[in-house]
Amino acid sequence: MFRIISTARLAELDNLASAFPMVRSKCDGLEKDLETAQRQAKELTAKAEQDTARFHQELTDLNQQADARVAEARASVQRAQQQATVLIDGAAKRANDIERRADQKVRELNAEIEQLKAKLPHPTPNPQGVVARYQNLVGALIDLTLFVTEDTNAASGYGYSSKSVDLKLVSLCSGCGYREEETREQVYDSPDARTSFLENTYEGGKLKRWAQEHAETCRAVALPLQRAA
Repeated sequence: MFRIISTARLAELDNLASAFPMVRSKCDGLEKDLETAQRQAKELTAKAEQDTARFHQELTDLNQQADARVAEARASVQRAQQQATVLIDGAAKRANDIERRADQKVRELNAEIEQLKAKLPHPTPNPQGVVARYQNLVGALIDLTLFVTEDTNAASGYGYSSKSVDLKLVSLCSGCGYREEETREQVYDSPDARTSFLENTYEGGKLKRWAQEHAETCRAVALPLQRAA
C-alpha cells in the first residue's frame, strides 16, 4: 500500500537531499583534519618520549660523574691525610731525636763544667795586688789594685822596703773601663802605712765607696782584665 507524502514534506526532503553533498564534503574535511591532528599528536608524543629518555640519560650521566668526582675527592682527602700523618710522624721523630741529642749535649756540657770546677782552686785567689773587688749588675768586676813603686837600691826586710815608696790605689771596671786612682807619695813602706792608706776616708776609703757605687749602676759586660799602674 502506497504512502502518501505531503507536498511540504516532499519539499523538506528535497532540501535535505540537496544539502547532503555539502555536509559530506565538510565531514570528509573534518576527518582529514582529525587524521592530521592525530598524526601531529603521535609525532609530539614520540618527540616528548625521546626528550624524556634523553633527559633521564643525561641525568644518569651527571649522577655518575658526580659520584666519580665525590669518590676522587674522598681519595684525595685520604691521600692528603696519609701524607700529613707521615709528615707529622717524621717531624715528631726528628723532634724527639733533636731533644735526645740536646739532652745528651747538656749532660756532656754539665760534665765538662763539673770537671772544670774540680780543677779550680777553692777559693779562687785574687790577682796579685787586688785589695778589694766588686761586681756590677752583669758580672763585670771592679778591682781595687794597690801598686807600690819602691827604690830598687833600698834594702828590704820582712817583705817590705825600709825606704820611702809611692803607693797608688787604682779602681778599674773590667766592663766599661771606669777608672779612678789615689796616690800617696814618699812614705816608708810598712804594714801600718799600707793599712792607713787603704782605710783613709779620703784615699782608699773613698775609692772603695766610689767602686761600690759604680758597681750598683754599671751594666757593661766584662772585658779582658785591665790592670795598669
